[in-house]
Amino acid sequence: MMLEKIAKELKARKDLAGWSVRHIINRQAQVYLVGKKTESQRTVLDERYRIEVFRETSGPDGKQGIGVGNVSMLPDGDIQAAIGKASLVAGLVCNPMHTIPAPAPLPDVPVLDKEIKKDALGTLKKVSDEMLAAGSKQGDVRLTSAEGYAEMNTIHHLNSRGVDVQDEMTNINIEFVLQCKKGDQEVETFREYGRRRAADLNVQAEVKQYAQMTLDLTQAGSPPNWQGPVVLRDNALVVFVAGDDLTAGVMQSKSLASQKFAKVTEFEIGKSIFRGEVTGDPLTVWANRCIPYSTASNRFDEEGLPAQRVELIRDNKLVNFIAGQRYADYLKLPPTGAFGGMEIPAGKWEEKTLLEEPYMEVALFSWFNPDNITGDFATEIRLGYIVENGVRKPFKGGQLIGNYLDALANVRWSRETASLGHYLGPRIARFGNMKIAGD
Repeated sequence: MMLEKIAKELKARKDLAGWSVRHIINRQAQVYLVGKKTESQRTVLDERYRIEVFRETSGPDGKQGIGVGNVSMLPDGDIQAAIGKASLVAGLVCNPMHTIPAPAPLPDVPVLDKEIKKDALGTLKKVSDEMLAAGSKQGDVRLTSAEGYAEMNTIHHLNSRGVDVQDEMTNINIEFVLQCKKGDQEVETFREYGRRRAADLNVQAEVKQYAQMTLDLTQAGSPPNWQGPVVLRDNALVVFVAGDDLTAGVMQSKSLASQKFAKVTEFEIGKSIFRGEVTGDPLTVWANRCIPYSTASNRFDEEGLPAQRVELIRDNKLVNFIAGQRYADYLKLPPTGAFGGMEIPAGKWEEKTLLEEPYMEVALFSWFNPDNITGDFATEIRLGYIVENGVRKPFKGGQLIGNYLDALANVRWSRETASLGHYLGPRIARFGNMKIAGD
């Protein structure tokens, strides 16, 4: 096997202080829809090896350090050339000395959809048919295009300390565009999201919800100026609290050991994460790579560190930093591995209590992109609602302005919970005092 050949070559290199190699096989099915027709479908196979090597080096002051270099290689690649390239890069780097992970027991984390593993394209076509059927029932709102992919990943990870771990996982992602035309006005909404299992996509409910928001956009008025309660729920809450699949959120960034080592986070173990009085519910958070079928869960991370459910914050105080092996060594912390999903316990408030009028609700952000160091944000609202006197009136535009940690210091959480991609926690949050800048 190629993996064994690569490992043999790495073991033979006397210039290396350590190494890891990761064999990744990705089998993917893709479907593209335009209108009510399937434009194309295909299957793709990608196989590669990711080689990472470590070399002892020295800095300008002569102090001993360690360098790292990595390279990706295809199955028919030149092993010696690939290792040589990675070693060359490693020789140019001088970081403080650190180790790489040692073998450790792996938890059983369910991340595999047997249906996708058995027939990725067939499973994806069923989801596509669901989208088309749901889109045909939305009256004035029509599904204009959609696409999706379902993939099966097989990973085998080895390193020079004896780590030898394997895993299988699936992902299924879809995106769709809904459009509505009323007179001269034409609006559309876009939804993109993914899950580990096809059954967790809830396609019909998602299409119906976004069709209603598309229709509401045709009736949306100007944004108001507001200072007071703001409600977030479901996907909008996930994006605000935990970031999206492409961008880490504020909490993930500020709790990293690498950020602490670089002195860009003010978090301290045993101290409150907040800079002022907490007037809302006490905050408890876990960084959890063991959430069943979460898109951020796995049995082991990129370094080969086992999945953990790490208590991050307990009653407003930081309990742990999230640390890979390198920064765990630097700060003398236990290695936790990657952050994984964000878990927040169920709150104590019934939904009807959190929805007492008046309040504002933000349903869609144009893009929620807070400063991950300060936590400050000023983000455009794609769709929101003014809820007062028994009326729910849509608006679009304006900005939600505030600070991430200040917002979490004054929030009430719902009893109702949901598992949504990389988030497990309350479905609704009512922030006590946030600002919306209107026209």
